[in-house]
Amino acid sequence: MHISDGLMAPLVWIAGMAIALAFVAFAFHKVGRRMEDRTVPYMAILAAGIFLAQMLNFPIIGGTTGHLVGAALAVVLLGPWGAIAVIFTILVIQSLVFGDGGITALGLNTLNMAIVGSLAAWGVMKLTPKRFKMPGIAVAAWASVFLGATACAIELAISHTIDPSYGIDGIIALPAMMGLHSVIGVGEAIITTGVIAFLIKVAPEAMSMGRESEPKGECDAA
Repeated sequence: MHISDGLMAPLVWIAGMAIALAFVAFAFHKVGRRMEDRTVPYMAILAAGIFLAQMLNFPIIGGTTGHLVGAALAVVLLGPWGAIAVIFTILVIQSLVFGDGGITALGLNTLNMAIVGSLAAWGVMKLTPKRFKMPGIAVAAWASVFLGATACAIELAISHTIDPSYGIDGIIALPAMMGLHSVIGVGEAIITTGVIAFLIKVAPEAMSMGRESEPKGECDAA
């Protein structure tokens, strides 16, 4: 789902950068207010795991790639704002160190994966009754990937509409991104629920991190 430099119209990536920075600043503010000493290494380990998962990607069309995202897993363990902070940090490292996703496109990549992905997952979990927690996490994981890819496809289409030298025609971008990521989302759902089920058995204390790092009621799904 990573977008490379030069693919999006300037108006689109500048708008994406502005929106992403506002959300990221708020996320770090929220996380910083409730962070404990033991939370920092925990977040670092989670970030490393998601980082490795995201590095296993493959090209789709015109400079975009498909891969696992990890937003739903981060939301379950850290809450929505912690997830945004962690995934943004991962995207910065990927962009600056590994060239995976462009620097000018960092805002859009953050918007699609960190913000849309995390908030979509969190919204699904909030709407899911507690007795259906694991199915809800699976749906949340799928939605985080699918809706993030949908946002990316819309951005590609808008860029192409503004200037045909940028982006990809929506007739191509929408079915390609949404179709493939609807399948990738299934893999994300399986992996996410598997990891959560494993943690519940071997490290149940990890499941309380998200509740401790967010205001009361924000991580009921975890």
